[in-house]
Amino acid sequence: MTQPRFSIGFIKANFKFLNLKTNRIQPIIRLSQTHKMNLSKLNEILNWSVRVGKMFGIPISLHISLIFFLLPLLRDNGLGPILTLEYILLVIVSVLLHELGHAFAARHYKLTGLSIMLHGFGGFATSSGYRNPTQALVISLAGPTVTFVVGILCLTISFLTKTRFEFDSIGDKQMFIIHTIGTLNILLGFLNLIPSFPFDGGNSLRAILNRSMTEFKSTRAVGHLGLILSPLLIVYWLVSKNGFVGLFGLMGTISSIQVLTSSGGIKFQEVIQDRKAAKEALAQKKREKERSQAYLSEVKDREMQREEKERLRKMFEVIDGDGDK
Repeated sequence: MTQPRFSIGFIKANFKFLNLKTNRIQPIIRLSQTHKMNLSKLNEILNWSVRVGKMFGIPISLHISLIFFLLPLLRDNGLGPILTLEYILLVIVSVLLHELGHAFAARHYKLTGLSIMLHGFGGFATSSGYRNPTQALVISLAGPTVTFVVGILCLTISFLTKTRFEFDSIGDKQMFIIHTIGTLNILLGFLNLIPSFPFDGGNSLRAILNRSMTEFKSTRAVGHLGLILSPLLIVYWLVSKNGFVGLFGLMGTISSIQVLTSSGGIKFQEVIQDRKAAKEALAQKKREKERSQAYLSEVKDREMQREEKERLRKMFEVIDGDGDK
């Protein structure tokens, strides 16, 4: 049976049959086209970025979403606009140092196409080329390592200068900013180690799992784990009202869902089945090794028995020879 074709002509014909004015269709069509154009323009705006230069030969780009970092300027925090802007710039510098850690590690392994993009939710460093699991692990952990170093350095400076939080002078405010940047970097370091995508902890765990399983399976395993852990951060956000932690929870949850849906769907039983299959494979390997060792032991025993029989035969031949004499 032939299916009817629904075209504009078909709709107009039926509208005439029903004595309806077909010119009502035209505004709807124009609205749809305008809507698509607006979405296209919005997409172009959201993807807008500008390259601002290079650091150590690595291109640095800024995404339009970086304006989110300016939100602290909209509220009175006691620092004033100039010091608040200084704080924002130091946060951006902290993110940049984090990404430079990734980029330098990638350069150490001779990877190419290095670049860094800073955006409103942090940043990312890109590179191209093959990397084995160990190299991928080092590159993933290089960023958090730099972040922890920056945090410890800032907190050490704050401790040595005996920072006061009274805001009596510009010096106190400056030390408060350094202390806050140090605390923020330590928090960012730990949150970045959450074993979930898109964080460095997820990439690190994938690199570790990739030593014993395929990259595809290790990616899906981390995706399922992230889908368990990331919502817990959202729950913590709802309980503690800590939006910063909640942001990481949302990012982890969304990324985990995207990774899983684009690679076969969400299947928690798959992880259990993979573990069961891995245990069975390990047990099978152990049984084969035991059988091999038993066979080699049996062969060795037979060889020893054969050598002993040969030795006794030769000894009796010597004795018989002496008796004949």
